Amino acid sequence: MKKLVPFVEILVFYACFALLNWKFAPQVPAFVDIEPHPYWLGILLFGFRYGILAGLTAGLVSAALYFGIAWFFIEKYPFYDLTFYALPSWFIIGGTLIGTGVHRYQQRIARLVSDKEVLVGNERPLREEIKTLQEINVGLEKKIVSQMSSVMTLYEGARHLESVNLEELYVSILNFVAKTIEAEEASIYLKENTGGWVLKTSLGWKDHEKWPRRLQPTEGLIGLAGTQNKIVSVRDFVQNKSPHDPLPKLVGDCLVAGPLRLGDQGEVVGVFAVQKMPFLRFNSSNITLFSFLLQWASRSIAHAHYIKDLKAKDILDARYDTYSDRYFLARAAQEFSRSRLYYLPLAVGLVDITGMETRAGQARSGQGSEKFQEQIYFTVAQLLKQCCREIDVVATHEGDHAKFAILFITASAAQAQEMVAKIHAAFENLQLPAPAPVATKIGLKIGLANFSPQSQSLENLIQEAASHVH
Repeated sequence: MKKLVPFVEILVFYACFALLNWKFAPQVPAFVDIEPHPYWLGILLFGFRYGILAGLTAGLVSAALYFGIAWFFIEKYPFYDLTFYALPSWFIIGGTLIGTGVHRYQQRIARLVSDKEVLVGNERPLREEIKTLQEINVGLEKKIVSQMSSVMTLYEGARHLESVNLEELYVSILNFVAKTIEAEEASIYLKENTGGWVLKTSLGWKDHEKWPRRLQPTEGLIGLAGTQNKIVSVRDFVQNKSPHDPLPKLVGDCLVAGPLRLGDQGEVVGVFAVQKMPFLRFNSSNITLFSFLLQWASRSIAHAHYIKDLKAKDILDARYDTYSDRYFLARAAQEFSRSRLYYLPLAVGLVDITGMETRAGQARSGQGSEKFQEQIYFTVAQLLKQCCREIDVVATHEGDHAKFAILFITASAAQAQEMVAKIHAAFENLQLPAPAPVATKIGLKIGLANFSPQSQSLENLIQEAASHVH
C-alpha cells in the first residue's frame, strides 16, 4: 500500500494543478506560454522525494496533461511545430534524470546507514569488553597488593623485573611470581630450536625429586601450555574432560603452567610451571592472578630482548645506560642534515667531569678507586638523562674534551641554555663525596654549540662545543 502513495499524490497534485488552471487562468490552458512552466514544480518535488520511478511518473503525467489540455483548449497549429514537443519531452527526461540521481543518493545513504548500524553494533560489545577488562584490571591490581606482604615487597619485585640481563631476569621472574601466588615449587622452561622445552631455572626442588629436565613440544602440561599459548592446569582435565578423552602424557609434570611471551601478544619463548602450592591457593582467583603476572613478566622479557638487540647493534653503552658514541655521531649527522634542509634549531653539548684526573692518578698509585670513578660517571649519565627531554640523545663521547655528549634536537639556543642550567643545578644538588686525602672537588663543565645556517659541518659544530668546555 505504501508503494502506491507516491502515485496517488502525483495524480492528486496534478488534478489540483488542472483545477487551479481552469479556475484562475482559463485563458492560458496547460500554462502553455508561462516560463518556467509550473509543471516542473511537481517533477522536482516528487523526483527529489521518491526517486526514479516517481520522477518518471511525474514527467509522464506532466507531458500527458500538457498535451491533453492543449489538444482540447488551444488551436491545433502548434502541434505541427516540432518545438512544441520539446517541453513535454524535457518533462520526461528531467523527471527521469532527477529521479535517477536521487535514487543513487538514497542507495548511498542506505549503505552508509547500514554500515553505521554494523559499526554501532560492533562498538557496543567492545565498550562492554573494555569496561569489563578495566574492572578486572583494577581488581587484579588490588589483589596483587593484598597478596604481597607489603608495598615494599611489591616494589622490590617490580624492580627485579626491570633487569635487562636475561639470565638474571628469569630468576627474578621465578622468585617474584612464585612468591606472589605462594607457590612452594616452580620452574621455568625455555623453548629450544627443535620446538621442545628445556629447564632453565627452578625453585624449591629437592635433590631426590626427579622432575623432567627436557620435554617434547606437546609433552605434559608444560608442553600444552607452550604450544597452545594459554594457561593449562590439572583442573582442566579433572573438571572439563570426558572419560573418553585421552589424558596428555606426563600430566603430573606440574599443577599449572602458563606461557612466557615476547610482550603481550608475541611468540612464546618459555613456560612458567608450578609444581607445588597450598591446596587452598589452587583456585580460580589465584589462576587469574597468575595470568596477570605472566603478562607482566612477558613485557619484561620483551624489553630485555629489545635491549639485547640494541646492544648487538652497538646503539647502547651498557656501562652507563646511555647511547654509544657511534649512535650519537650517526644520529647527529642525520639531525644536522635535517636542520640545514628545513632550518630547524639544533644544539650539541659536550660534558666534561673535572677533578677526575687527580683521582685517576691516585687510583694508579693505590690511593683511589677505579670503581668509585665509574660510579661517578654512571651517576652523571643518569643525571643527564633525567634533566634532558625524551627526544634528546645522551651518549658517551670518545673525544679528548668530554666524557658525554648531548644532542638537543629541535632546541633553540635559549632552550638549550635553559637545559644546561638545569643540569648544573641538579649536579650541585648531588653533593658528590670527596674522600680523604683528596680535596679536589668534582665539577661539571658543559660546552654548547648551536646550529646556524652558517654552520659548515657537524665536525665544526662539535669542535665549537669542545672549545667551550675548557
